[in-house]
Amino acid sequence: MVIREVGILFRGNDLINVQYHVTSGKIDHDIRSAFFTAIIDFAESTFNSNKMKYLGGEKYIIAFLEDKISSIDLPIEESFYAYMILDKEKKMEKYFNKVISPLLFKVIRKFKNMYNGKYLSKTSQFTEFKKNLDEICGSMTQNMDQKLKGTF
Repeated sequence: MVIREVGILFRGNDLINVQYHVTSGKIDHDIRSAFFTAIIDFAESTFNSNKMKYLGGEKYIIAFLEDKISSIDLPIEESFYAYMILDKEKKMEKYFNKVISPLLFKVIRKFKNMYNGKYLSKTSQFTEFKKNLDEICGSMTQNMDQKLKGTF
């Protein structure tokens, strides 16, 4: 399993996004972020559940974890999401519960500890959080060639 991308969505926008491996051609991150948020909101309202965990395709999975955070410009808590785009696994449900969900939970917890109650509309402040994402995801962002190259 390789993590291709990880990021934080808030109000339909990418607050931060780190792409470790290309998954498609040139994409508009703003449109894609709004699309991710719309899909999550649609699925949750349609199925009366806030338990949506991931969306699957032929090659990749987009995993989500939702939490609440408050911004200085609107003091009530609002939903935000940590997401990962990763290679599809055969036993995705088990893998999600044992590996991906704990990683997303760490991302959520670290982000919330650093930015809860701050002004979240200024995305340039989140650049430093990329280091946290790198630490949390670790070697899971490396494909097999990169892992082998690192051992020699």
